[in-house]
Amino acid sequence: MSKFVKFTQDEIDQAAHTSIKSILEAKGQGVIRSGVEWAWKEHDSVKFRDYYFYQHSTGEKGTAIDFMCLFFKMNFQDAVSTLICKEYDGVEFVRSESKPRERFLFKLPSKSLNMQRIYAYLMQERCIDPDIISFFVHNRSLYESCKTHNTVFVGYDATGKARAAHEKGTLSDKPYRRDVPGSEKDYFFNYYGGSNRLYVFEAPIDLLSFICLNKMKEWQHHNYISLGGVADRALLRFLLEHSQITQIVLCLDNDETGQKAVLQLEDTLQRIRDGLKIDNLDSTIYEQLRRGYEISILKSKLKDWNDDLKKISKDQPKSENS
Repeated sequence: MSKFVKFTQDEIDQAAHTSIKSILEAKGQGVIRSGVEWAWKEHDSVKFRDYYFYQHSTGEKGTAIDFMCLFFKMNFQDAVSTLICKEYDGVEFVRSESKPRERFLFKLPSKSLNMQRIYAYLMQERCIDPDIISFFVHNRSLYESCKTHNTVFVGYDATGKARAAHEKGTLSDKPYRRDVPGSEKDYFFNYYGGSNRLYVFEAPIDLLSFICLNKMKEWQHHNYISLGGVADRALLRFLLEHSQITQIVLCLDNDETGQKAVLQLEDTLQRIRDGLKIDNLDSTIYEQLRRGYEISILKSKLKDWNDDLKKISKDQPKSENS
């Protein structure tokens, strides 16, 4: 969570540009050559070149910091702390000679004149309630991009300024997703309703699916956030901006990665609540985050909330005809 730590930008860049091959070798993991890239021997869908990886089975991608957070269950602070060290278990890290990636000025993709493609995709492929789609379209958090006709999920800060956006492709045979260049991961897709309860998800689609599955009368009064993964950056930022939130419901994916992240997030929140030390968290920020959190966990029956929603939607006609 770069906003809240004392790392310099140079240290973060240094950590991000650590060779992933050297990380795996330091951890005793096997790597094999795959054309001009390398592959993780034990997870052959994970390919990497220098400090950048891509997981073909899930679409996850990023720098060495993202790699440590995703596959070794570290938070941002621990990942950077580990990677800025010269070595790990006696094996020296290799730094990329590549120049740091260009920092882009954040700009939302141009909007399409209509939303036909995203309505079709979200309703037919993802089984999202059209009323829910329309709600987020009307509050400017969801729209269709003009050139690519992707679904665009927008993240706003407390002042209503767009700070991040995530694009999801609408073609089922050509999976595509990416964060819009210049996006601040602290401000991922979210909704502020004003209550003291916050529901936390990994991805925007799961957030929308959960609302469809639990479309209670006053759902709009509660707060919802997707993390864009499993790191705690967006969660802690949201809590910092909305001090009335005390009830946190963790709704991450019901798989190994998601449930390990749930335990880590729960531990972080409990430590803050109980006044226990959190490494590299600024003391002023730490005090602002301290409050009497009530933490609960909700699990989908299948891998994630959209899988649950699609199954229920698929089974619904059968129950009606029986």
